[in-house]
Amino acid sequence: MDAEASPLIAVQSASFGTHPPRGTRRAAIGWGLAFGFLVLLMVVVGLETALHFLGPPIDGPFQLYNSLRRIWAGQRAGVDFQFFHGMGIPYLHYLPFRLFGGTFIASEVTRELMSAVIYPLTVLVFLRSVIRDWTRALAWSTIVMAASIGLRLTSLLVAVNSLLGIRSTIPTLLPVVLCLPVRRSWRVALGGGALGAALVMGTEQGLAAAMALVLATAVVAWKSERRASHAIDCGAMLAIGIVTLIATLTALGGVGGMRGALAYNFRLVPLDQYWYFGSPPNLFLSSWGAVPQMLTVIPRIPITLLLGIGAVALTLRDLSTRPDASDDRERFAFAVLALYGLISCASLLGTYVNAYVQPLLRVLLLLAAVRLDRTLPAWDARLGRRLVLGVSRSVASVAVATVLIMIAVVPSVFVTIFVTIPHVVKDHVIHGEGAVYAGIWPATLESGQALFDANRNPDGSPPTLWSTYAGLLEARNGLFHPSFDYIIHALGPAGRAKYVSDFERLRPQLVQTVKPTYTQYEPWIEGTSWDFYAALLQNYTLIGGTPWSLFWKRNAVPGPGPQQVWSATLAPGTASVDLPAAPGADGSVVLLQAELTYTVNNPLHVLPVVGAMPRYLVLEQGALRQKPVSLDPYTTTARFPIVALRGKSVRLGWSTFSLLPGASIHVTGVRLWFVPVSDANAHWLSDLVERETGQAPAQ
Repeated sequence: MDAEASPLIAVQSASFGTHPPRGTRRAAIGWGLAFGFLVLLMVVVGLETALHFLGPPIDGPFQLYNSLRRIWAGQRAGVDFQFFHGMGIPYLHYLPFRLFGGTFIASEVTRELMSAVIYPLTVLVFLRSVIRDWTRALAWSTIVMAASIGLRLTSLLVAVNSLLGIRSTIPTLLPVVLCLPVRRSWRVALGGGALGAALVMGTEQGLAAAMALVLATAVVAWKSERRASHAIDCGAMLAIGIVTLIATLTALGGVGGMRGALAYNFRLVPLDQYWYFGSPPNLFLSSWGAVPQMLTVIPRIPITLLLGIGAVALTLRDLSTRPDASDDRERFAFAVLALYGLISCASLLGTYVNAYVQPLLRVLLLLAAVRLDRTLPAWDARLGRRLVLGVSRSVASVAVATVLIMIAVVPSVFVTIFVTIPHVVKDHVIHGEGAVYAGIWPATLESGQALFDANRNPDGSPPTLWSTYAGLLEARNGLFHPSFDYIIHALGPAGRAKYVSDFERLRPQLVQTVKPTYTQYEPWIEGTSWDFYAALLQNYTLIGGTPWSLFWKRNAVPGPGPQQVWSATLAPGTASVDLPAAPGADGSVVLLQAELTYTVNNPLHVLPVVGAMPRYLVLEQGALRQKPVSLDPYTTTARFPIVALRGKSVRLGWSTFSLLPGASIHVTGVRLWFVPVSDANAHWLSDLVERETGQAPAQ
């Protein structure tokens, strides 16, 4: 076999040192048991979470379950439904979901188990493929798992909202494919297939992997004498990846589904990532002056980014100094991995949250494990130290230290060991106890179903239901939302307009919305989707609710709509406007509707990834809203509610917040309406006031 077809030459590596002797089978079994025990902890935590359901009604659990139900009903991906960040995710979960019974609890068990198993499996596959010795690979897998738990990589270890651990799996394993000891043509084909699969399973993670591949290729081609072959390989992998993406989406939803999924995940989601999902109440990097303070808010983020930059510099240095060395494929793969981890953090430009650095943290742990595996044993050998448990003494010491730190940082490990595991084994496995709904869910199921049943049609058929967050009530009654299951997934100006027009056209008998007091995100949704709520207030009456939601029933006759009370044309350069106070001086709450006509200027909007970064925010001074309203840069008119006090004027001011220069907003006109709120709907307004002020208004 030639060098291209031979396994990686990792025994003698100039940068990583020499490998120790292979461990014994008994040592491998011991490390395997240690690794398996840590995996068991996460599996049990996931099962307990699923079997005692406490999850939120407005996020991850039902995002997956709704899609699984639609697949089971024969609906087409990309045509009848979309899946945020990767159409392949629900299909990955579909078979075990059906095997476990096809219920909501089956969906939750599947969701939790998949995340709990795939993370450690990814770690083991990566380390075993590079280290190529079971004893050391299992030892380092144990260390990485303990460190992951200690670092609280919950967005990867367990099934949180967006299944980030699943979405980032294939990009993490791409280096394994790039190092396969097969012919070059096969390796390119498999690498392209993996890249396409990464795009199917997680759009932004797949794009980060593609960008990493391109950048690493540019570095190695610059230094290598075989730059043409490197460029050809990269181009072929990108082409195969695109073909794989298109073919997979076509297989799932036909040509129409493929086009719909591509448009949704590769155009609409990126367009709305900044101004919509990355606006208050979410944290975002508003300006360069705010960056230093923001970096101190979550110290883990800047620390991880600095370590990621260091890893990129180190791997690119190794790649560029000896691009044609015997282990060039491994060096190239490590550079791709480090670059992917750092590029994946670009999501921080949208929303500044800890979860977005966790894929990079996993990358750093894996790269550190490989590097230490090739330095610590050599150091121990020079000192004449004997092996401990089949590995060098330093590796064993690192393992012990990591586990102790994990226990100190996450003392709940003891609860899992001594309480949760016995409970799951005794009650659920031996005695066969089923799943239970806890927290808000018993009352939610009872009150929601009672309201639904009380409004059945005379023939007993179910009423039509439109939920801004569809979930368990729809599933238990065999219904599907006629539009997007979540209002926040109706993306783009056309998507939001169609959501409202479908609502007005279908005239559902019942509507379920989120209580403003349940989450800070409900006022945000009302501010960015106000046309829907304006139609709701005019045509529906509040009839009850659950611990987290409000139910509305359609009126036989529409009520009075918003009444325009004032308008103004603004001179160029105006940055604020004073609205007239609502009549009366008693300080009671009044609901107003503002409409701004505006244009935005963003000369750098053509830049990939960051071009849509500027936010255009409106702050209400003198009103009860605490957070600014974010304006859609792809439209020229925006309407939003203002909760004010009678006799008190409100000032609207608008500004641009961006790390990019040159962006600006120009408001040319303002109109103001009074929005009638019936006595029956006053509870909704009271909830909104309580959310914004922290206290219920005086009756």
